[in-house]
Amino acid sequence: MTSRKEKRAPFFVFALPSVVAGKSKKLVSLLKKSVNSKTLPRNPFRRVRSSKVSANVQNQDNTLHESRTVQTEKTRIIKATSQLLYESGTSAWPEFFNNPTEPAKHTVDEGNDTEWIGYGEISMSPYDTAWVAMIPSRKYKATQQPQDFELAFPQCFAWLLQAQDENGSWARTGPGSIAPALAAVLALGSFRTRAAEFFEQKLANLGISKKLFSSVYEKGIEFLRITLNGWNIDELDMTGFEIVIPSLLSALEKLTPPVTFDFPDQSRLYKENQRKLSIIPIEAIFALAARRQPITIVHSLESFTNTFDMSKCQNEGFQAINGSYGSSPAATAAVLIAAQEWDEKAYVFLKKIIDNRPSHASKFGYVPTLCDVGIFETCWIAHCVGEMIMSMEGNPSTDFSTPLMQELTSRNAAFITYMKALLKEQKGVLRWVSWDNRIPGDVDDTGVANYLIRHFDADATFDLSPITKTFWNGRYFITYPLERTFSVSVNVHILNFLLSERERARVKETLPIMVPTITKTGVTRQADLDNIIITDINWMAAQRNQDHVWKDKWNRSPWYTTMKSIQVLLSLRKYPDMLAVTSFKNLETLHAYCRKSIDRALSVQHEDGTWGEASSDAQGNVEETSYVVRMLKEALRVWSEDEELKNALVRGRQYLLRHFDEAMNDKGFFHNKQPFLWVNKQLYTVPRILRASMLSALWED
Repeated sequence: MTSRKEKRAPFFVFALPSVVAGKSKKLVSLLKKSVNSKTLPRNPFRRVRSSKVSANVQNQDNTLHESRTVQTEKTRIIKATSQLLYESGTSAWPEFFNNPTEPAKHTVDEGNDTEWIGYGEISMSPYDTAWVAMIPSRKYKATQQPQDFELAFPQCFAWLLQAQDENGSWARTGPGSIAPALAAVLALGSFRTRAAEFFEQKLANLGISKKLFSSVYEKGIEFLRITLNGWNIDELDMTGFEIVIPSLLSALEKLTPPVTFDFPDQSRLYKENQRKLSIIPIEAIFALAARRQPITIVHSLESFTNTFDMSKCQNEGFQAINGSYGSSPAATAAVLIAAQEWDEKAYVFLKKIIDNRPSHASKFGYVPTLCDVGIFETCWIAHCVGEMIMSMEGNPSTDFSTPLMQELTSRNAAFITYMKALLKEQKGVLRWVSWDNRIPGDVDDTGVANYLIRHFDADATFDLSPITKTFWNGRYFITYPLERTFSVSVNVHILNFLLSERERARVKETLPIMVPTITKTGVTRQADLDNIIITDINWMAAQRNQDHVWKDKWNRSPWYTTMKSIQVLLSLRKYPDMLAVTSFKNLETLHAYCRKSIDRALSVQHEDGTWGEASSDAQGNVEETSYVVRMLKEALRVWSEDEELKNALVRGRQYLLRHFDEAMNDKGFFHNKQPFLWVNKQLYTVPRILRASMLSALWED
């Protein structure tokens, strides 16, 4: 998303020279000889079983056809990848490919760009739309009189009444639908409470009947009663759910009339809520904000409207220069709702987001769950593209001199330059959001960026101390301080980087690498990086469940984390000295361990070649299928003669190819036809990242 009009440079599509030209001339010559031969039919392509020459010609023709088909497919993939890099780069900054270091300066407010609202493509969110629907008008906020009650964004309120699912939800079913439904019911109930005796009149002013309102409201409450009654809180790991959901339940109890729920896991939920609140140092957080130190709580401010006065957040320690709070529409809305004074900057920011809402993504609301996924999108796209280019580098027949390849590699180089500039500006630790430096850095984006920079810039140097001191807890790497649960995928990403960094030191004969770590008592100690890597690998391997897959807190698909885990484990083949001191000890044990995950994937492939939960037109979906295909491609390097693996891989790629044009060209494809699998306070999707994963899956050397 971007607020400025993009000044797009012309995009030229270059023709790729045929790599089979030599073979073509040879085959044409052979065909001419065949035609002139009196012993052969006039049509050399007609099947003549008694003619070995004819059969040879047919086989060579088929080979040529397959070669041309493969080359055409590769050209399409390279063009689409280059275009994807262009779209993502120029959404960050119009002149990105001319000067990729410039946007990095703005990530620390240096550019003072108050008009900017973030970049990166993301789905809309019922949860956040419901919060924005609760914002009252400036006049009502001043008077608090029912007759003055109006909404700042009535279109969001109207959407809640029009977009409810048949079952009473606003976000499908399952535990992930709870927070959106609670927020939506709260928005409806708040309207009735504030309007008081003017309730029907205020509804009529919006063109909404009381009958429609009551139907939607009651269906929403009933949906929540059923869903909460069957909810096991262990099945939900949405961002901050242990503070978000109790806060919403508390707000519902204060409505007129109150809305209350009683469900089996209620006591467990509130116990976890109390535990989490007890370890959040509120006063220390305000002290940090006063010093402009990044804090995670700013992203979930809506959960603290009953904990502290939102007016205390209306300062530069919490609010970004563009008016956002935590790059979250819900958090930004909470300040507008609960703070004593009207927040014009926050209001203008939300208005810009709504005004720039893409029509193809409108099915699920008016605002996204994350206002900005910029650096996250940049790193994850670059990771997939980097995977492709590394594969090309491993193939000696790859011709990097063609205009198309030069365009791809130069755009990839611009992304590497951007990530290097980001790390410099952000003191060695990146965050997922681009220009809101109230959000703290995380080891996930940092690990991915460093890994790519290490591969594409051999001379780059890194200071590992911010990573090991902040994120290493002695057993594994945490994403953020005070997080409730761990992430396997985060550890995979940092392991990729640390393994490559360690390998560089081995080649340069500069081992061991000693890094600073901080103990639980706050003492700084030096640790051997080898010990950290070994400990983390063993920990990661131990997290695989009885189905031989890994699950994660940032993506609900087990194939996302399983693909990444298998990739990093199989990469240990390149580091035999490290493999020997892990719990695997040798290649045979490692391969046997990884093969169980591969076999699990083979056993659950759908009949239509897909993996994962259903999409609008398949038993599985593009995202999860791309993950498994990428994993099987890596597995094929080990089990190159496995026909079952090859067949599953072919069927998965065929499905992806059938949806190639739609996925690359239909802007609504991932918004409306595919499931949302990424986890925040609301499930969401990131189309450009998924397109990149799809392209990486389809690439074949």
